[in-house]
Amino acid sequence: MECNAGNLQAHRIPVLIKLRDFVEDGREVAYSLEGYLKQCWRLSDAETQLIFDRGRSLVLLDGLDEVTGEDGKNIAKEIKRFARIYPQVQVIITCRTQSQESRFERFDYVEVADFNESQVQSFSEHWFKTVMGDESGGLAKAREFLEKLFLEANKPIRELTITPILLSLTCAVFHQTGKFYSKHSKLYEEGLELLLEQWDKSREIDRDEIYRDLSVERKLELLSFLAVKKFEQEQYVLFEQAEIEGYIAEFLEIGPRDSRSVLKAMEAQHGLLIERSQKVWSFSHLTFQEYLVAKHFIGCKDWDSLAKQITNPRHWREVYLLIFSFINEESLHDLLILIKQKIDCLIKKEKKLDEFLKWVENKANMIVDKPYEEVVIKALYFELELNRNYGLELALDINRTFGILNPYVDFKFPLTYKLNDSTDDFYFMLDNYEFSIDNHLCQTLFFNPAINPDFADELMLPIGAHNNFYGALHLAAYVDVELQNQMQALSYKFPDCFVEDAEQWWKEQGNSWTEQLRNLAIKHRNIGYNWQFSDEEMVFIQLYHTANQLLVDCLSVENVNVAIREEIKKTLLLPSAEIENDELRIYARKTCDRCD
Repeated sequence: MECNAGNLQAHRIPVLIKLRDFVEDGREVAYSLEGYLKQCWRLSDAETQLIFDRGRSLVLLDGLDEVTGEDGKNIAKEIKRFARIYPQVQVIITCRTQSQESRFERFDYVEVADFNESQVQSFSEHWFKTVMGDESGGLAKAREFLEKLFLEANKPIRELTITPILLSLTCAVFHQTGKFYSKHSKLYEEGLELLLEQWDKSREIDRDEIYRDLSVERKLELLSFLAVKKFEQEQYVLFEQAEIEGYIAEFLEIGPRDSRSVLKAMEAQHGLLIERSQKVWSFSHLTFQEYLVAKHFIGCKDWDSLAKQITNPRHWREVYLLIFSFINEESLHDLLILIKQKIDCLIKKEKKLDEFLKWVENKANMIVDKPYEEVVIKALYFELELNRNYGLELALDINRTFGILNPYVDFKFPLTYKLNDSTDDFYFMLDNYEFSIDNHLCQTLFFNPAINPDFADELMLPIGAHNNFYGALHLAAYVDVELQNQMQALSYKFPDCFVEDAEQWWKEQGNSWTEQLRNLAIKHRNIGYNWQFSDEEMVFIQLYHTANQLLVDCLSVENVNVAIREEIKKTLLLPSAEIENDELRIYARKTCDRCD
């Protein structure tokens, strides 16, 4: 809107593409953005090409997380191709942080900030003025709302209001009831009841007879049924109309014509289901779908089916966290055990992962100075070995995980940080000689062209390898004098990275020298192995890693008993032999019948 008004990048033509609609609309042009935009603008090939060549377009792509499966892969691939061919065109993509699967190398990554206090106040004032249709009355109601919202007793609800969708729901519930609810579940329940029944009555709108006669509880059961049916699929957002009508007919035991009438009534009454494009439907907001999925599992207590979804953590994450914040301690304990067992079953399916976890266990055991829990040390080496030696992007931004960013630590070790309870120890890795020398050694090996081909054509020996090697040499004096002496001998063969023949030396002797260093690292520090994981094995290991992250997030929910949390933490990242021999106490109440 600002671009069209000439206030923002006035030289560009803005276009907004909702990617959930593009799944359907883009098929006609084989998901070609050039072809699609040409149709939108109704321009000739030459005119469209001129716009792209001169960078005169602002392309806004909304909701990457809402396109999944093969269509989603094709669309992501097309966006990357388009951005590569037309770097002068500004392309902006929105996506839920947790759902972002593809890495877009040419893009800068930013995260939308949560509402601050003044923004919550401004939004609320606008909301009440608009809904009440009375400026003075709306402002008075907003003041009452804000006064209660910022009471200490309402802190749990205040934490929800950092996003527009949940702040608007909170405003709606307060407008109708005049009060807040301490539990998130009650807010969702009241908000959905408001949408399902009370707003409709206040507007005196007559609805389809079948849907009108359903109780609020039955309507919620129907919506939960629809939410789960879709959420269990790879493409979990968009329904084909025939598909959703079939689910409605199945649940209500009615015919196709009646199910179509019910669908239209649901859209008209509360807008929780909307038609995105012709005969393509979805929930109006993923938050509602996630809540309804959580409500379904809380009602049926089918924890075994839910636990299986730990291997599909990206779009199930919020559902898990919602469920953990609602259920009682007994159910919570049972679900945690099942989730842990499903993760452990992954180890039995992948021999290379099991071997890697044995090394992690042995490496953690050889650390002499252990000021931190052993599970933290294990997570640290799990992530160090993969992230540094294989360049694997394992995870979430530290900035989001802890709210601060350590300027001296540029790696991303999310599982380690999640497991390390004390934020005061955020710098702990820099203060430990054993870790520091291992990190420097891995970094030096990382610059070997045999491991990382990106460095093979550099004009000179990478400065990073030079700096890390001498950093490791210096630190070796505090850890292992014999290692220091042997590294010192290696240093005489290692040229200064700024000398004229450094590049030639690296091409001729770099691999041999690096292998000598690797042998020293393995002998003295048990680190630096060339694991030679295949692409398939790396995908599996990353899945295991992400599932453990989600489990740790669930352990951090307030409802989780501290004793249970600590007990499960101690069993993380164990190889299969340790799991079988340990006969974990947490398994005493429930055993896993199968690994499927």
